[in-house]
Amino acid sequence: MMLKGETLLHKLWYFLSTYVLTLKRFDLFLQGSLLIVILLETNAYLLLKRDATEGYHPALVEDYVLLGAAGLEFLLAAAVAWWGRGRRNLALSGWLAVTSAAGLLVLAFPHANVNPIDVELCGGDKVSNFFSSQIVDNNQPARTAFLVLTVMLCALAKVSIWSHGFTYLDDHDPQNGPYFYGILISIRLSLGLSGHNWLRPGSVREDWWKAHLSLCMLTFMFSVLFTLFPRRMPNCVTEETVQTDSGLFSSLGRLVRNRALVLQTLAIATLSAGVFGFVHYDRDYVQARFHIEAIRQDPRTSRTVTDIFRSLVIIFFVMIFRVRFSAQRIDGVKSNTASRVAGVVAIFVAVFFTVLTVVGCDVGEIQGLQTGEFVQPSCSQACGCTSQRYGFSPVCELESRTTFFSPCNAGCTSAEDLNGVLLYGGCACGAGSRAVRGACSLTSCRLAFAAYQILYTVMLAVSASCFLMLGMAVVRSVRAADKALAVGASSALVALLGFGLGHLVYMLISYLTCMYWSGGACALHYPSLWAAGATSAALAAVTSLFSLAASKAPSDRQEPPTTEL
Repeated sequence: MMLKGETLLHKLWYFLSTYVLTLKRFDLFLQGSLLIVILLETNAYLLLKRDATEGYHPALVEDYVLLGAAGLEFLLAAAVAWWGRGRRNLALSGWLAVTSAAGLLVLAFPHANVNPIDVELCGGDKVSNFFSSQIVDNNQPARTAFLVLTVMLCALAKVSIWSHGFTYLDDHDPQNGPYFYGILISIRLSLGLSGHNWLRPGSVREDWWKAHLSLCMLTFMFSVLFTLFPRRMPNCVTEETVQTDSGLFSSLGRLVRNRALVLQTLAIATLSAGVFGFVHYDRDYVQARFHIEAIRQDPRTSRTVTDIFRSLVIIFFVMIFRVRFSAQRIDGVKSNTASRVAGVVAIFVAVFFTVLTVVGCDVGEIQGLQTGEFVQPSCSQACGCTSQRYGFSPVCELESRTTFFSPCNAGCTSAEDLNGVLLYGGCACGAGSRAVRGACSLTSCRLAFAAYQILYTVMLAVSASCFLMLGMAVVRSVRAADKALAVGASSALVALLGFGLGHLVYMLISYLTCMYWSGGACALHYPSLWAAGATSAALAAVTSLFSLAASKAPSDRQEPPTTEL
């Protein structure tokens, strides 16, 4: 078959537009851009925490920046969605480009102090044999400014991905709208949550810039790719309509009067607060409830395999809903049907959170932490420990079966690796002189921890399915012309209630259940941190109520008829 066009350039463009720049490629690029933006945001947070451990920032810098990003998203999300609704592919490209540029500017102000956060022995020797060298970092103020800017732009880029990228796909193939939304939410709750484990080791090394540069360049690559797509493809299903009342404030007023949309947005906000609030404190929860080292993974309790398994389970659950709701209607699913299904699924989310709250074990006590504040054991007071810098790293003294906060607190002076299990020697505390990595309750808590990981994975999978139905209810409750703005306005309210006020609730729970407060942050919580799981269960129950109420409320869209395919 001859390619159309008179010149080589025409033929090349015809080939690209026909065989490369297809809707499937747009979907693939959108999935990649969401994952990369999430990883870039995670890496920026990790670099900020690296400076915090050096004393340049408050220990809770991640929480403060997260709240700031939520506030910015609340103020600008609707405007971002409305501004780019006419040229959605170019608007998405623009936000990715400025995000990449801000990230690249971070590289102009490198870390001057290469001081990996390693566990110390008594006397200050590092278990990993790295040593620190204190250097004044003159680049820190500028680097911090651009890291914060990168986080803020990542938040707005994610708004563009949902409001411009997803609605672009949904307009062209509304029947597969649940599939497009489901894949994106699967990435957010599976691979996106694994970014901390992937990027943390590199963020404290001398070559930290490699991962950051790669993520910035990949973001820029997706920005360029989206500029190649047309404003509307020839096979676009949704007709383009011209409205006289299409201004920002008139459109927002129409959305505010849409009861179904408002109730559904409140449902997303409460579920986001419950799920992402719990996920944010997951490592703290594991340490408090099971006394398992979560920052540096012990090979005996590593979560690497479960991270992979979690991704597969989440995708499987979402695919079930995608198949169920993508074959009977030309628009995939009705708004009230999606709301009703989301309300039922949210009940299961609440149940799984409740079971997570109940799962636990007898962790015993940690030497020096029985009084609500940490008291350095007298046997290791001469060691000069800085355990608050590298966090919870428990060891078990073998003779007395006593758990210490870290090998330095146990007075250990040497370490030996036996097939992945660290044995410490010369320990001044306890009846003997040897200790092993991990709390003394590690063996007895292993079964409970395994059950927790399974329940945590299933909870995220069911939550992803609920988010899928909630999101589809939002886009199916408004006119086609208001779809992008509805997603943006919904994101704004979710940012305020879910990631702003909701996160403050979990910060309060963390503060009230803290056992060892050091350096402006909680190094270890009481087992009563189960209150976080109970709060998430309650929020999921509220989500169900909002969603079921939304299924009875009138929407601003005339539903197309059901068709058998």
